[in-house]
Amino acid sequence: MACRVGKLISEPVSSLDSDTDILTASRFMADKNLGSLVVMDKQQISGLFTERDLLVRVIGADQDPSALKLSDVCTKNLVSVHYDSSCANAIKLMRSNKCRRLLIYKNDELQGLVNISDVAHALADHSSGKNMLVNFVGGITLMVVLMVIGVLISHFPDMLQLAGHTMD
Repeated sequence: MACRVGKLISEPVSSLDSDTDILTASRFMADKNLGSLVVMDKQQISGLFTERDLLVRVIGADQDPSALKLSDVCTKNLVSVHYDSSCANAIKLMRSNKCRRLLIYKNDELQGLVNISDVAHALADHSSGKNMLVNFVGGITLMVVLMVIGVLISHFPDMLQLAGHTMD
């Protein structure tokens, strides 16, 4: 069974208004244990605010989190993927768009978010499942070969005796 991103939704969809200050948004994220939140402007998704945005665009830029609004620092070029898309496709989208999270849609409705770590783990688990199958089939094949060799060895004296009778 192929890895599908819809099955990996790891983060609930939480949102705040684009006019919310960064300090309030950060406290909200900490209280809810969120790595990101959807930024809304007039009932429309206008961006995504992540822990990385806080680190790079606010703290790293020596900005006052109470003076900035989500609309000032959120990521606005959002990348989305369909609920039934493959994990491999999600990784390609993340790489080509240099992003770590994707919004997941189904029937034009936001279902949730998925991050690069969850997709990578799912792909690794999926790959190890394939390796287990290969190892299982290889193990069965080895057992059959060993059984055939065992049968041949157990009948070897009879085969030698039969060969001796045919050479006479």
